[in-house]
Amino acid sequence: MIVVDVRDMPPEQWRLGVETRMLVSAGNGAAQLCIFEQWIAPGAGAPTHSHPVEEVLTVRDGEAEMWMDEQRVTVSAASR
Repeated sequence: MIVVDVRDMPPEQWRLGVETRMLVSAGNGAAQLCIFEQWIAPGAGAPTHSHPVEEVLTVRDGEAEMWMDEQRVTVSAASR
């Protein structure tokens, strides 16, 4: 088992306005799992893409727009 300390994982700029911190990935031994945090500036984000597996998106602050086929969904941070 690999223990990951988030303090050892500095954020990286993936593209303009998007910083990503990889927590679990092939880079630290995972074979079929990827977990990461992202900080996305307003108006920035990922290009349209798809995955052959499920993807989980948790919005912790603000909101994000997701496209699923032709449907657009706005996901907001959960209220506490």
